[in-house]
Amino acid sequence: MAVEKDLVHSRSDENFRKGACHAAQWFLQTCRMLADEGRTASEIADRLSAMRDVLADWRSQTGEMPDGNPWDWSFKDLASVIKEREEP
Repeated sequence: MAVEKDLVHSRSDENFRKGACHAAQWFLQTCRMLADEGRTASEIADRLSAMRDVLADWRSQTGEMPDGNPWDWSFKDLASVIKEREEP
């Protein structure tokens, strides 16, 4: 008989899953906000792609970032980080 595995095996697993849930909620809220503003699917996809890149940079701790988690940053701070990433 197969042994059932717990979903969370350690504290780091639990923290990772919490972070993933927060990030997913952040992406969902952004999609809804941009759709409500009348943005096109292409514009929304571009923004989500930029957010994904910011999230990857934040996780690997490359470059200057505001304090805290990206989903807690102000829109101004997020826009600043995205703009900085896009500059050559």
